Amino acid sequence: MLRATISLVVIVFYYATYLSAQVDSRAAEIEAARDRKAQTLEPDTPTPTEQTLVDIRDKKVIERITAGIAGFRVKLGGLATGSGFAVGPEYLRRDLWNRRALFRGAAQASLLGYQKYDLQFSVPPVSSGAYFLELLAFHRDYPQTGYYGPGPHSLKTNRSNFRLEDTQWNGTFGVRPVPHLNLAATAGYMLVNVGPGTSDEYVSSEQIFTPGQTVGINDQADFFRNGFYVQYDYRDNPGGPRSGGNYFVEYNNYSDRTLGLHDFQRLDIELQQYVPFFNKRRVIALRGRSTLTFAHDNQRVPFYLQPTLGGSDDLRGFRPFRFYDDNLIVVNGEYRWETFSGLDMALFADAGKVFPRRSQWNFKDIEGSVGFGLRFNVRNNVFLRADVGFSHEGFQVWIKFNNIFSEGPVNAPHTQLGF
Repeated sequence: MLRATISLVVIVFYYATYLSAQVDSRAAEIEAARDRKAQTLEPDTPTPTEQTLVDIRDKKVIERITAGIAGFRVKLGGLATGSGFAVGPEYLRRDLWNRRALFRGAAQASLLGYQKYDLQFSVPPVSSGAYFLELLAFHRDYPQTGYYGPGPHSLKTNRSNFRLEDTQWNGTFGVRPVPHLNLAATAGYMLVNVGPGTSDEYVSSEQIFTPGQTVGINDQADFFRNGFYVQYDYRDNPGGPRSGGNYFVEYNNYSDRTLGLHDFQRLDIELQQYVPFFNKRRVIALRGRSTLTFAHDNQRVPFYLQPTLGGSDDLRGFRPFRFYDDNLIVVNGEYRWETFSGLDMALFADAGKVFPRRSQWNFKDIEGSVGFGLRFNVRNNVFLRADVGFSHEGFQVWIKFNNIFSEGPVNAPHTQLGF
């Protein structure tokens, strides 16, 4: 028995030694083959697109554009969706009052004649205090704003345009009782003018839509607005989040000060969540948003203050401002992954609708779009994004100088400057 056991151990040892030698020999052959192949390979030749992206990253082109000199810099984008390429000077100071206050002023114009002028003064929360103050004044002139008619069943063939001019003064005072939580009261005054659109390609809206169909198309009011919002924001980096969440609820009362026809309340709710994996190099970004309006007896929400869907920020497979109505619901999902430092790619899906009655708050008869995009980052903040969206109405290409999801409530200064 002992002799048989010793013989078995010798046999196993022999074959283990033989197999180990074979493995080592095979590994050496593979390594030698790799070395021979490496000596004959020619270096990769990047495509023109890849080389452009590498040059932008290595030469820090975006950082040079956005840094500015002595507070002055070039501001790109930021006007309404569909305005065309917009540019203008901006003056920004973050170091006032021992770095406790911010002042900003900007003037912009686009290739299609859109204009915007704004001034902002802010006192953000600091370590020694939890209070913040934001004052904002701006004037906008958007001469070719798209309009297809009211409701979720408006026709693509009814595309028209109108001029929207407004001047607003807004103030926000808030408190941050605990980290990430903002509680704020807001108030403002709005002067509105709606007129014929200037597009040579599409008819002016008042020529095909009557006041009975489109409330406010023939007369406009000035509004006093007051309200409040609650925001809980624990994103790791608001300019280009890869983890955390941003949730806010805002309520506003609009009082028609000139016509007495358009008193209403508006409730905005938005939930954002960012789910990272693979060391935050891949992110699933989710957003749900809804707007509900509550008109007084015999009052109507004017079309130029109705929530809209379509464009670069919600249903990306549809044209800008494709759908108007008193209420809105939309959900978005993105899968993002880092291709190299400074550039992420994304796949996305959007779904949403507008509807006239709050009882229609559901996901029946919803519109959808899908697509892909690029996210260019500067110091982990999204500076430029390019999206291509597809829907049953065709496809749309968007180039925007901002992130996809809003940073905060509708009447916070950083979100008021769009449409």
